[in-house]
Amino acid sequence: AQENLRLSRLIDNFLTFSRMERNKYAFGFKEVDATAIVEGAVTAVRERFNAPGCQFETHIARDLPSVVADADALVTAVVNLLDNAYKYSGDEKQITLSASAENGAVFFAVKDNGIGLSPRDTKRIFKRFFQVDQRLSRSSGGCGLGLSIVKFIVTAHHGSVRVESQSGRGSTFTISIPRAEAHPDAEAKLPSNAD
Repeated sequence: AQENLRLSRLIDNFLTFSRMERNKYAFGFKEVDATAIVEGAVTAVRERFNAPGCQFETHIARDLPSVVADADALVTAVVNLLDNAYKYSGDEKQITLSASAENGAVFFAVKDNGIGLSPRDTKRIFKRFFQVDQRLSRSSGGCGLGLSIVKFIVTAHHGSVRVESQSGRGSTFTISIPRAEAHPDAEAKLPSNAD
């Protein structure tokens, strides 16, 4: 079952990449509860992250504001960050997913205790097909598209993604998305889940 899930995600990434390349990726934006994004990502990885040697925690701020998003796409972006954290951490994994809001934005952060990144790698990490450790990607079945897809999705949401890391000391990837009322298209009165 876990192998099927891994292969499904790999195929999804290839299909997403293919649509990105052909400018055929269509987003369905509406107002979404930011907490629902976290819950969707947790549900997607829960079974695999329940494995021995994996300590997974979530920290969700109370009363998170809503965001204007394609919920499935944003969940995919967060899941890709979680997949990365899992793949590039050792036998004793410590992974944290947190969500908070500040200064008109909602932040989704994934922190791990993995191999970390050199300053040079942090500049290249969001490029297509770039992989930090080829041996790890071969053993875990990655293709180097996950983070470029994250960047594509987040950019389409008028957001940004950044990484803080030190080689050998883990990484923290943070997605920033404008809260609904601060969204550039807020005046267009996008449909909400209530519709």
